[in-house]
Amino acid sequence: MAFEIQFTGLKQQPPYTDTTATILAQFAFTGLKPDFVQVYAVNLGETDPGGLGDIVDTVDLTIPDFTYDSVFTVPAGYFYRIWLCPRSGTKDNPDDQIDGEYWESYCVWQEIVARASPTTGQRQPPWVSGLDPEPLNLKQPDRITVKWSSPQAYDKFLIWWTQNGADMAQGEVDGTATSGSWTASPTVPGARYTFAVKGGVSGGILGNYLYSDWSKAIAVVAAQHSLSLRQFLTSSGINPAAQGVSSLLKGQTSLRKFMKLS
Repeated sequence: MAFEIQFTGLKQQPPYTDTTATILAQFAFTGLKPDFVQVYAVNLGETDPGGLGDIVDTVDLTIPDFTYDSVFTVPAGYFYRIWLCPRSGTKDNPDDQIDGEYWESYCVWQEIVARASPTTGQRQPPWVSGLDPEPLNLKQPDRITVKWSSPQAYDKFLIWWTQNGADMAQGEVDGTATSGSWTASPTVPGARYTFAVKGGVSGGILGNYLYSDWSKAIAVVAAQHSLSLRQFLTSSGINPAAQGVSSLLKGQTSLRKFMKLS
């Protein structure tokens, strides 16, 4: 059974509320199709992203179509990794393997922030639209990039963030805009971080700012260091097939040290 599943869309559907978010995942197949697809949602602020999390929907593929939709709800104001997992067999007793491969190897994922409803007022707060936790490589330390969007333009954005509950030095981004990003670095693998953003409008010649409320804080667990040499080299901008390992070690005592694992 040769096939490949691909996301064709992942977005949140309005209206936005403080409690739940309705997510639309769209996907298609190339080649043959399995019997059904299980949809999982992993809260990346509460758990290691390695697991699949909870099943939030099951899509039957017996009806022929070119693309398929999955609509489900999750708690609003959290950062999720959405998995699409093709399965064969029956829904009550699915097969462990597909063509001799464990079913998990066929899963694909994308990430989304489930936006909570904005507060009302003269200055509406931004909302965190994305988080990108990256492990260190040869060119950069561990880091997390937070992205945001705003219903109105602000002259300055402040970023409040915590590491395992402890307040960290506040970030700041200048420049009139309705969106932006900021990177926290270095971060600690496996630590839990939260981020919130607020926007400020210049108050005039005195140089003070009039700020919105803080956005809802969004949490994420920092990425662990890569255990794969190929992945580590690729993220460092090095082609693993064109580079010998011995030439990269440069006298270091071990491969683990080279990959910052010890």
